[in-house]
Amino acid sequence: MTNPPNTGLRDFETRLAAYCVVVRDEKILLALWDMRARQVDFVPRWTLPGGGVELGESIESGAVREVEEETGYTVQINDLLGVDSGLIPAHKRFGAAALPMQTVAVVYTASVTGGELRFETDGTTSQAAWFPLDAVESLNRTDRVDAAIALYRANSLKDTK
Repeated sequence: MTNPPNTGLRDFETRLAAYCVVVRDEKILLALWDMRARQVDFVPRWTLPGGGVELGESIESGAVREVEEETGYTVQINDLLGVDSGLIPAHKRFGAAALPMQTVAVVYTASVTGGELRFETDGTTSQAAWFPLDAVESLNRTDRVDAAIALYRANSLKDTK
C-alpha cells in the first residue's frame, strides 16, 4: 500500500477505468466522448473506447464490456500497455461533486473478434469510428489518445526487435 502525496486532502473519490487501443489495418478505433446531455457547452472529443470498471468486475472484463457498449465490437485483450493516474479537482468534475477524484486508467491493446460498428445510446459517447493512425493528430481528442498511441508505437517497435 502506498501513501498519498501530502496535498492536505484526506477525502477523495477514486475511479478505476479500463481502455483499449484497437488498431486494424493502421487505423485506430475511437469513440466520441460527448457530455452535452449533462453540460450544454461541452465540446465533444475523440477518446479511446473504455470507461469505468464496475464494483467486483475484473479490469479486463470492464475493458471488453466498455468497448462493446461504445462501439458494437467484441474484443480480445492482447497486452497491457500501461497504467496512468490523475487528479480531477472537485470544481472540474461533472455535477455537484464535493470531493476531488483520483483517476486510475488501465490501457490495453485489443483485437476485434466480432460485432459490427454501432454507436452507444444513452451513454457518455455518441459515435465510434476508425481513423488512420497518421490522421489522429488532426482530431479534437483527449490527451489519453496521444499517450496511448505513443505506448502502442513503442510496444510495436519492441515487438519487431
